[in-house]
Amino acid sequence: MDVKSIGNIITNFKSKVIIIDRTGNVLWKSRDMGKLIDIKNIKDIDIDIEDIILNKNLKVMLYNDSYNLSSILLGNQEKIILIFDLIRDYNDDNTKSYILEEIIERLYDGVLVSDKDGRVVIYNPAMEELEEMESKDMIGEYIWDAYGYGDKNKSEHMGVQSSRIPIINRYKAHAYNNGKPIYKSYSTYPIEKDGEIIGVYSISKNETKLQSLLSEIVDLKRQFGSKIKDDSDIKFNGTRFTFSDIIGSSTRIKKLIHEAQSISWLNNNILIVGETGTGKEVFAQSIHNYGKRNREPFIGINCSAIPENLLESILFGTVKGAFTGAIDSSGLFEEAGEGTLFLDELNSMPINMQAKLLRVLQEKCVRRVGGKEMYPIRCRVISAMNEDPYLLIEEGKLRQDLYYRIAGYNLVIPPLRERDNDIFDLSKFYISRNNLNMNKNVSKMKEDLKDFMKEYSWPGNIRELEHFIENIMVRTEVGDTYLRRENIPGYLLEVMNSIFKENKLDNISEYSLEEKINEFEKSLILNSLDNNNWNVTRTAKELGVTRQSLIYRMKKLDLNRS
Repeated sequence: MDVKSIGNIITNFKSKVIIIDRTGNVLWKSRDMGKLIDIKNIKDIDIDIEDIILNKNLKVMLYNDSYNLSSILLGNQEKIILIFDLIRDYNDDNTKSYILEEIIERLYDGVLVSDKDGRVVIYNPAMEELEEMESKDMIGEYIWDAYGYGDKNKSEHMGVQSSRIPIINRYKAHAYNNGKPIYKSYSTYPIEKDGEIIGVYSISKNETKLQSLLSEIVDLKRQFGSKIKDDSDIKFNGTRFTFSDIIGSSTRIKKLIHEAQSISWLNNNILIVGETGTGKEVFAQSIHNYGKRNREPFIGINCSAIPENLLESILFGTVKGAFTGAIDSSGLFEEAGEGTLFLDELNSMPINMQAKLLRVLQEKCVRRVGGKEMYPIRCRVISAMNEDPYLLIEEGKLRQDLYYRIAGYNLVIPPLRERDNDIFDLSKFYISRNNLNMNKNVSKMKEDLKDFMKEYSWPGNIRELEHFIENIMVRTEVGDTYLRRENIPGYLLEVMNSIFKENKLDNISEYSLEEKINEFEKSLILNSLDNNNWNVTRTAKELGVTRQSLIYRMKKLDLNRS
């Protein structure tokens, strides 16, 4: 077959093709390539023939455009097909515009953009669904006319444009459907270019449906909770765990359990601090079940999973008419009664919401959203954080006055990597459970697997270990009594090895520094405690820290008077 026939076949798939001989002479080029360059030898465009032969994929520049160059060697390698693929420049204005339009069209959040004159230029499908209006009726209209304000000065978009001050996380009825308000949580920002405001955009979330749904969920939870009877998984009070469910034989975990048991009978609010996956809620439920409140409800909520305005409704309750779909509904503070309210990931709660929570804890009463009546609260609050509270206070992410309200007592849960052989106590439990679920008979671990597990840092803690054991056992042959390192799934092993390598580097640099700092801090605190006969108040004063801060550091460093 001649080069022309070969070239014509290739151009059915690729438009920019050149065929050359071993010395780089051009034997044939496609029409598109002929329009692009006029050369007789490939060297004319600074391409080395040897690079083509040795490297199948190269990048070349042709008239300010970048191309991927791939090659195909024919027969006795005397002829070479070169295929040029344009590398699209994503900084190109047209390309960027296209990409952004595609993204906006597929967003779940509503997007509205107006130009400097106040005309609507973007109104995405999510906004259409949210406001039950069509883009064809919005695009090109002045925003105050589109929404029926009638007055340019009533438009928030024009207000943001003139003031250059954004509106952040506002919640209100922003549109109406058949006379009923549609509630949104939205933010509005000016668009500035070269010092000039050229437009304004809003990003909106539909809160109406979500509010109604959450009200229903809270109501159903209340109804369901009153009907639950004691069974093997869920107790009548809404818990699953007691201290007997906490697995581990290490000294640290035994001391922590004893400490937690000793405070279970107190009425103090409790703060539990620990990395993700260490079992903070297990401890919270165990404290509840061990103490005098164990016949009362245990209600937990993850503060990071719910927007601020919805969190307020769920925690404090609502009155009918507070928003569309709102009903007279008690919040979780009321639902908890004389039991326990567990606030997980409190460190993710916005500062504004922290202020509202502080007021409730101070006044020991709650006012429902949209209501005037005050309801007394009698529950104990157990909070959990996955970050050091003192660092959060320093960074302005946690109110100091709120910390003193929630941390009547501190519990610090050590990460799995600091719990001696607890990793194998937990593994034994998960193996036994999976034996039942998977109809297997695993009872032992190979030593190379044990060594690997000892050296691994377990950044996801107990939760990661549970996932790890389950994945190995799925790949263990029926009848095999051993867990083996080779049973670790490839994707999981790759991730773990990557973390393992990072840890090895940390051991050389950062980790050793952290270790030295901890040892120095430990030595400093111990010397001061000894000098002050272990009087915590005097020691804190001597060290220049608060008493609470010193207690937290003592717990973190596991310092006890011997």
